[in-house]
Amino acid sequence: MMTAKQILVGAVISLGLVLTTAHADTLGFRVGGGVWQPDASGTFRYGSVDNIDLKNDLYLKDGENQSYVYALFEHPVPLIPNIKISQTALAFDGTGTAGGYNFGGTTYTGAVTTKMVLDHTDTTLYYSFLDNWFHFDLGLTAKTFDGKVSVSDGTTTETTNVDKTIPLLYVAAGIELPFINNLFFGVEGNLLSVGDHTVSDITAKISYTTDYFIGFEAGVRTFTMELDNLNGNTSDMEFTGSFANLYIHF
Repeated sequence: MMTAKQILVGAVISLGLVLTTAHADTLGFRVGGGVWQPDASGTFRYGSVDNIDLKNDLYLKDGENQSYVYALFEHPVPLIPNIKISQTALAFDGTGTAGGYNFGGTTYTGAVTTKMVLDHTDTTLYYSFLDNWFHFDLGLTAKTFDGKVSVSDGTTTETTNVDKTIPLLYVAAGIELPFINNLFFGVEGNLLSVGDHTVSDITAKISYTTDYFIGFEAGVRTFTMELDNLNGNTSDMEFTGSFANLYIHF
């Protein structure tokens, strides 16, 4: 019978062998940017028991252009992870008539202006376990928010900051079609579910890289945040919509 020490040594050796084979076949660099047009839905609560609807109470508009940029670097060196950094500007404004809800300790009725900012930066370290006609990546993402939600009636303004770094599991998979060179279908996601907190950021996309290093990418992205009293904020929100971007890939 194997001892606990033998099992531990075997697990470490196995992990090392897996990571040794987890790398890109070639050196690669990609930088790009584009526009995402998400619709906002769900609720947000701050400092009260009132779940405030993003559309009916905050009057956030659908389909507003949100910009994003990203860069990634892949290499064939074993053990050292690849890196991807992306930044999304996600902001909505609204105007309307509050029906008597409490936000941050203030009850609002009448005309209000609202703002929701959920700008975030994703820093991802990942390994490429398969990198041929079928791609499979696995890693970790640190999603850092720099945002706020505010409601104002012209006299009183209540604001809560959304400043938090959340660790997420990163998974990506895709295929290159053998009969059309440089055409790629893929899905990637950043996921977390701990207790009553669930965050997911999932993208389904199609991309095509020309022979001149320039590529085009389009698809659908869905970003959800279900938080239970995280820094006083409780949410059940979803932002989903189509996106398109251009990139340079060497």
